[in-house]
This record gives sequence, C-alpha cells and structure tokens, in this order.
Amino acid sequence: MHISLETLRNSPGQTYFYEFIQEAAAFDLTEDGACFDRPVEVKLEAVCRDGKFHVFGSLRTSLLSECSRCLQPFTLHLEGQWEDDLPAEEMQELSVIGLAREMYYTALPLKPLCAEVCKGLCSVCGVDRNHEDCGCDADQMNDKLSVLKK
Repeated sequence: MHISLETLRNSPGQTYFYEFIQEAAAFDLTEDGACFDRPVEVKLEAVCRDGKFHVFGSLRTSLLSECSRCLQPFTLHLEGQWEDDLPAEEMQELSVIGLAREMYYTALPLKPLCAEVCKGLCSVCGVDRNHEDCGCDADQMNDKLSVLKK
C-alpha cells in the first residue's frame, strides 16, 4: 500500500485525504501474535507546501490483550496519531504500511490495563483483588526479601 506523491507535488497547498480499512495482516501487524477483533482503520491527510510533504495520520483498532496487573483478558482499544514533515524532493511514494506500523507500535501501552482502577493480584496469595478481598497483610513479604525491608 503506497500513496504516490506526484499528485501532491503537482498541487502545492491542496490537502488530500486517504482512508484505508484493512485487516491487521494487510498492515503487517500480526507478527507478534496479536489477535485483532476489528479491522485497522488508517486515515491520512497530506499536503505539499514549502518544499515538504506535511503528513498527518491516525490509526484506530482494537485487539485482545492481557491486563498487566490482574492477568485477565480484555479488549484493548487503540488510537494512535502521527505527524511529520517529509522532504518533497527525495520521495516518490509514501508507505501506508510503514506509517500504520509506526502509529500502532507507538500507541501500544507498555503495561496494558483492563481499567485504570485495576487492583491487580495479591502479592501474597495471588487472588484477583478486583473480585475478592483476600485479607492478606499488605506489608507481608517473601521471607527471602525481608532483608531488603530493613
């Protein structure tokens, strides 16, 4: 998937809009084993001005993920954006796949959470604290680490 930049080059100052709705495999986003539950939507705006291509893009999709606190599966809704000025004289086409991948990977959270208020797992007994209160002492630690507490 590429956008020819010749049209932009020949129409300086005019903004062009592009929209792509494809399965994640079309954007080469499935190599890490992610399971997408809806197509990936990529929107781009591009204009040639001042000898550069100004490109703004957005990505929207959702995939199945695992909460980093409670380890429960949940649907992660992703929205990413990208904006840059690219040199007009050096480029002939713009890779939509490359832009989609960049927006996707920058939108992925480092620690996905099912909810901001997720209480996670008890560090003592392992129970999911979102569903039950285990009554464990929060200050209780593994005996091997008790030296560090001092």
